[in-house]
Amino acid sequence: MQQPTPRAKPRTRWMMIVVIAVLAVSALYVGRLRLSHIPDRAIGHAPTAPQVGVPRTKTIEYRVTGPAGARATVSYLVPGSGVTDEQVTLPWRTTLTTQDFTVAVGVLAQVHATGDASCAIRVNGTDRDVERNGNSEPVVNCAVPTA
Repeated sequence: MQQPTPRAKPRTRWMMIVVIAVLAVSALYVGRLRLSHIPDRAIGHAPTAPQVGVPRTKTIEYRVTGPAGARATVSYLVPGSGVTDEQVTLPWRTTLTTQDFTVAVGVLAQVHATGDASCAIRVNGTDRDVERNGNSEPVVNCAVPTA
């Protein structure tokens, strides 16, 4: 009796050749894709992030009133600069602007006359503090800790 010759070896050889050929073609294809300039819509096309905490301009108005034409010593806070002292004639008013997120504002006035005196601080058009005093040579003080 004759033994049949094994045919498994030629099949194994062909399968190995086919697998290697498929891997080589796949590697070439993937390599070309990686080197090509295909636009990626996820990169550079996203909308810009919204700006959080953008400072807005604040308008601060200081007012001191008293007997018309009376002299007064006024001290007030200037955002970012400190305290400013002035000799003024009543009624007096000044307006400042700032873009600080928070700012302490205040005005102190000593009126050199007899009669009623008042001070007021207005931030963005809203009265934040109003004080009155009617003594002789009155002193008025208005303050807003956080405007």
